[in-house]
Amino acid sequence: MPRHRMTDQPVMPTQKTVEHVRNLLRHLDDKRARFVLEDRGAGVSVELNEDLYEIFRQVLVDLSQNRAVSILPIDHELTTFQAADLLNVSRPHVIKLIEQHELPCRMVGCHRRIQLMDLLAYKARKDAEGKEAREALTRIAQDHGLGY
Repeated sequence: MPRHRMTDQPVMPTQKTVEHVRNLLRHLDDKRARFVLEDRGAGVSVELNEDLYEIFRQVLVDLSQNRAVSILPIDHELTTFQAADLLNVSRPHVIKLIEQHELPCRMVGCHRRIQLMDLLAYKARKDAEGKEAREALTRIAQDHGLGY
């Protein structure tokens, strides 16, 4: 009987799962491999297309590295608590970003909801800005003979 769980809750891998997934990945990396989903009870097999295979493989890679995994649709909405957790900042900081119009949200009653795609776009912008700043500092340090 399949387990049912909330879709927005991450899968936390156990050591047994990590070992199983690492073994699966060795098989998936074989170029001759064909990938199917099989329902043994119904006697049905369905071959995975490349897009589904890549999603499945990325989930397995993350689990093999003992990282929790959650799959959410891009239009999924998050609470400010969930957004703060994803950004690794405090909830008041997320609210400040919303109030400064850096992060869009919509109101559901008196609660703010942030679309996952907006949050990921904000995170990508901030990550890119951070990378540019680090590269600029590295260039300055090299220009002044600093560094190793």
